[in-house]
Amino acid sequence: MNLHWQDYCDKIYGCYTGKCVAGTIGAPFEGYKGKLRLNYDPTSFTKPLPNDDLDLQVLWLEVVERFGVNFTSSDLAKTFYEKCPYAPGEYATFKKNYELGLLPPLTGKFNNNYYIEGMGCPIRSEIWACFSPGNPELAISLASKDGILDHDGESVIAQQYLAALESLAFIHDNKSPEALIILALKYIDPNSRFAHLVNDVVGWCSDSKEPDYVFGRVLRDYGHPDCTNMYQNMGIIILALILGKGHFIHSVMLALNCGFDTDCTCATVGAIIGLLEGGRSLMNKYNIPDQTFILSVNTNRISNRVFDLANDIALAGLFFRDVNKKVTITDYIEDHIPAVDNIRSLPIEFNVKYENDDPTIAPGETKKVSISFSSLMKIKTSGSIKISAPPGFTVYPEEKKFRIGGIFAQNPDFYITASKDMPVLMEKNIFRLLVTMDNNDCYRYSFGLVGAILGKVYGPFWENTTRIAAPGNDDSYYNYFGRSRNDSEAMTKIREFQINMEADWEYDYLEDQLLGDSLLPAGLVPDPAYRGFNVLLRKDKFCFEDFMSNKMPCVIYFVRDIYAPVDMDVCLQIGYSDAFRLWKDGDLIAFSDHTKNWTPENIHILGLPLNKGINRFVMKLARTNGTSDFSLMFTKDGACTDMITCLGSCKQ
Repeated sequence: MNLHWQDYCDKIYGCYTGKCVAGTIGAPFEGYKGKLRLNYDPTSFTKPLPNDDLDLQVLWLEVVERFGVNFTSSDLAKTFYEKCPYAPGEYATFKKNYELGLLPPLTGKFNNNYYIEGMGCPIRSEIWACFSPGNPELAISLASKDGILDHDGESVIAQQYLAALESLAFIHDNKSPEALIILALKYIDPNSRFAHLVNDVVGWCSDSKEPDYVFGRVLRDYGHPDCTNMYQNMGIIILALILGKGHFIHSVMLALNCGFDTDCTCATVGAIIGLLEGGRSLMNKYNIPDQTFILSVNTNRISNRVFDLANDIALAGLFFRDVNKKVTITDYIEDHIPAVDNIRSLPIEFNVKYENDDPTIAPGETKKVSISFSSLMKIKTSGSIKISAPPGFTVYPEEKKFRIGGIFAQNPDFYITASKDMPVLMEKNIFRLLVTMDNNDCYRYSFGLVGAILGKVYGPFWENTTRIAAPGNDDSYYNYFGRSRNDSEAMTKIREFQINMEADWEYDYLEDQLLGDSLLPAGLVPDPAYRGFNVLLRKDKFCFEDFMSNKMPCVIYFVRDIYAPVDMDVCLQIGYSDAFRLWKDGDLIAFSDHTKNWTPENIHILGLPLNKGINRFVMKLARTNGTSDFSLMFTKDGACTDMITCLGSCKQ
């Protein structure tokens, strides 16, 4: 199939005009949870607003302009880390993991407890479609390199779906978004939860044309407390496209008035309708003037006009003309095809595989790490790898041969051991690789191992629901329950005593010992609950089940000695789902008496001083019912800023 150059450019122009206009309409209401009743205001997009939906795609364009079709996830990751100054949600997780020496896909799934199914990657789908007009399989392949940077699983599928849908929009004669929505489903896993979401929303829109009904069903079956979660926001996008019937303003306002991640939902709806319409038609039909954009990432384009950006994307799209076997772009001017800025001196991609897909290590542990190189072209080559370790670690063997290509390809394994005697295990541990080819050319790479969190737990401490004295030989404990108002209350007391327990988190079990200098009474010394036991955690979020297998309501104390290399002020983010108290060096700095849905950011403590050396944190934690989740994370300046990776854990 042929696609004329001017039509190709116009489609891209419509896509990004729609994205910028609708994103600006939605941006002021981003994060509002609840139905809105807003009316369309044509002045709402006269002044463009910055939007990460566009920011990252401009960075991806820069990567493709530099490396062409052979760009890798690592190329995207490096640019993301170096040029994106803000860090909300999954962006912060990605940047921390990348700084710790992890590579995609681990940057997206390791320690990403809350934002792993966020909207951060679905909103970046358009550029991959624009490089793959009429070829949804290619669009999905390109989008996959992007989504795994900061997400995993279903969010990556959602991005792939949008990329496929938008790719099809280049050659779709019918301007009905609903037809595209259904058609694009054939390109993703039909058993994925996201595919079920799309099918459900299509069905609900068939049952009712009332957006409140459809939105209510989305929340009932797919709702999530995070305003940026992918499921409810993708549900909003699908319902707005179907019920809006391709009308740009109606569709964008439907998305806006559902609330939540409105800059993303509106921008995606606007991009898809803009792609279907094309730039000239969109602007004429809805009286949209030529648009400009504002970037919040550290890069520059030749201008801030959306028209020029769309033209640059189209030119970069010509890099993919030989790999797109389904659509041929015709009538472009050969002299206008840009040259790739950076031809790789070594056209291979470096990868690291950790044993059990776990990049963490603890004192005394040995971790198997497999190094592999995949060819970006059909080449055969060989060489050797030598690994240099940070203090406290040893590598065996220090050097090993490898071979790329052919039936004798070799991916060497190395075994890294952390000394059991290291006084401080840093979270960030970077290993340097010197790769020497057989022709003596040398290349340098690096990867990381994440130091586990070390601590000590005291407990469990539990109480009966009714506190009665222990009976003697000829006595019955039934006699000690006291008076009840009636038989029902008496029966309840007895049965609660027999089949339940309580976590009395207000009782001071070890405060005098852990926060002061009191000695433990001699009678309690043999009790393992008071003696404590050492634990290690592999991720920031933890629950009691990570180090105890009992099911009792109970209280524990979790003591962490955190090492800081210098004096610093940080933001401490506390996540909790049950009652807790937190002391730093003996001072109470945070507490809660109630249960709450866990997030990584239930509490923020700004400007918390960490002293050079050891800082002792004591957490008193309750498990009142079921599973209780907790976490501590340190960021530089507050919410949506980079996480700190220079801290360590001390053995106790």
